[in-house]
Amino acid sequence: MQMKTRVDRFRPKRGRTKVGASGMAEFGPALGVLLIFFFLPMVDMLSLGVSYGLGMVLNRNQCHEASLLPSTDANDPNGTVQKGIPDTWLNGMGKFVKQVGPIKTVVSYRSGEVGSDKVTDKIVSVSTTLNCSPFLPIPLPLVDVPGLNGAMTFQITSERQMENPDNAPP
Repeated sequence: MQMKTRVDRFRPKRGRTKVGASGMAEFGPALGVLLIFFFLPMVDMLSLGVSYGLGMVLNRNQCHEASLLPSTDANDPNGTVQKGIPDTWLNGMGKFVKQVGPIKTVVSYRSGEVGSDKVTDKIVSVSTTLNCSPFLPIPLPLVDVPGLNGAMTFQITSERQMENPDNAPP
């Protein structure tokens, strides 16, 4: 009977397989594909979702203010609705929006529901347009995809009943 030496006792019983080496060689390209085609687009979609939500906050604030003001003040390009609120928003929440171009606001009015012979309600409608670019533009050759490597346009509209119908245009 042969005695095992100290070196033989710690030697593995079977040799190493080649499977581990090939798995490690494929990990780098697979990780690159996952980053480019899954993770980065998800980050871009998340950032555009946040931009849309913050744009809704801006539009609702503009609509609320337009329902309180006379129509001449609400339609003034340098007034509170079209300039004051967007400027304040850009210094606050708007910092988290990667905006391309100016904010466009359109204020319009319409008559409310007919309850009797006379229409007394007036409704203000505020439409806000934002152009937002993605957080991390993905370089796609020859293709401009809004939200992945190009700007995406959001047009948000909300309506509200006028607090004082006499403030609406005739």
